[in-house]
Amino acid sequence: MGPMDTAVTLRQIADGRTDLVVPLLEAGGLAACTAVDGLPLLRWCAHHGDVSALRLLLARGAALADLGPNLDLIGAVFHGHFALVQWCLEQGADPSWRDPVTGETPLLSALCKANRPVYGRIVAALLARGADVHATTVVGAPLDSFMRDVRGLGETALHRAAAYADEATIAALLAAGASREACDVAGQTPLSWASRHLRPDAILRLLCFGPHAIHPQRRGTYDHGAGWTHGETIG
Repeated sequence: MGPMDTAVTLRQIADGRTDLVVPLLEAGGLAACTAVDGLPLLRWCAHHGDVSALRLLLARGAALADLGPNLDLIGAVFHGHFALVQWCLEQGADPSWRDPVTGETPLLSALCKANRPVYGRIVAALLARGADVHATTVVGAPLDSFMRDVRGLGETALHRAAAYADEATIAALLAAGASREACDVAGQTPLSWASRHLRPDAILRLLCFGPHAIHPQRRGTYDHGAGWTHGETIG
């Protein structure tokens, strides 16, 4: 493999062809020093969630520290790489590590996308390792977990789960000690977030506390003078 071929292969790996790590190393590529756009090859393989390529590179001399702070567990979580999340935790990554600028933790990063079942599995894996359910984002800090111009509101994982997660994930957070009454910078609870995001009754019920409740629905005939007649309470 000539120099030009090596450069092309490195670019392909960075673009997602992490399977090409094998022929690269067989041709004499050095796992410890090869890089694309200033990032070690190890980081690119982690970006694409390829644990097998990571293992191979580490066996050939790459340094685990090249993955970055806390083995970049927060990145593995954000991209939804379940196997990589488990591997990072097995290597000693801290499930409660906080970004020094945003305050975000792996758990918070797992709760910023909707309708993605893999994140429920990731939350369960983090909670099993003792992830801090009470950590909050830094108020006003620009967040990396969302696409455009979103800033921290001092929210907890349960706030985000209330907006984006399913019932099982919310129940798991509550079982781990998350507080229904935790307030963000505006004094809003997870129930507030769920209400703003028009979540279904089943989720709202999980988050109700104190005076807040889901009012029973009525089925029957409504008369403006007499109210509900011939009806029954449901819900």
